Order: sequence, then C-alpha cells, then structure tokens
Amino acid sequence: MTISYIRPIVPDTTPGQAAGASARTAGQPLPLIVVPASRPPRLTNVLYRMATVDHRGRVADRHVTAALEWSAGTRLNIREHGDLLVVTADPHGVFKPTREGYLRLPADARRVADISSGDRVLLTAHLGHRTVTVFPPVALDDLVLPLLPGGEDA
Repeated sequence: MTISYIRPIVPDTTPGQAAGASARTAGQPLPLIVVPASRPPRLTNVLYRMATVDHRGRVADRHVTAALEWSAGTRLNIREHGDLLVVTADPHGVFKPTREGYLRLPADARRVADISSGDRVLLTAHLGHRTVTVFPPVALDDLVLPLLPGGEDA
C-alpha cells in the first residue's frame, strides 16, 4: 500500500499551449527575484545551535562547548540577563560542563528563564567574546512571532 503525503501538482494546460504556460505568455522569461545589495555581512564568529534541555538541566549539544574549548574542568558563571541566560568562563564560577562536554543549567536558572524539561533552546556562542547566550522558548516567541505573517496572532 502506497500512501502519498504530498498531493501531486498538475499544471493547468489548454489545447495548443505548452505545459505550464497558462500562467504566463509562452516564450516570455520568468521574473527574477531581486536581492538587495545592502545586506550586512554575516558574523562568522557566532555559532547557532538548537538543543533540548533534559530533566537534569543538561543541554544536548557539545558543539558549543567544543567551539569555545570548554572542558569538564572549565569553571562557568551563569547569569540571567532579561529573559536570557548568559554563560561565561569564569575562574571563580561554580558551574562546570559535564564530563561528556554538555552545558548543565541549574534548576534556579531554568526556573528564572522559564525552561522546562524537554524544551528546545537556541544557543548562540559568540566565539570572540567567549560567551554562550541561551534563548528559552519564551524569548524566541518574543523575537519571532511579531515577524510572522499575522503577527502575534500567528
């Protein structure tokens, strides 16, 4: 038994016209998308990752800690900044990555940032500043929903 999840698209054709030509005049080129030249260059020293937070606060991503060269012995400071969590290496910090190289967010920090078990968070590692900013789902909603068609009601 074959199940089709995507409906096939059949072009609307009339006798005497080439397939797909009904939406435009035959022989006329398709319009091109104009890309603005004023777009700023992308920052190459920022790493973006999405990861899930487990019930013990472990963030399921090791790319960020590896990119920052944070090992299990690296002391970290985790502080709240607005609705976000900012993680920095700090010789006086009381937190450390796990032996496997995962960040672990303490329960108090998760509570302040409204992060629950199973939530997906956006990690932004600014390699030049050697920091990781954790964007919880609530902060992502605040950033993204106003940009969607339909705004906050989307």
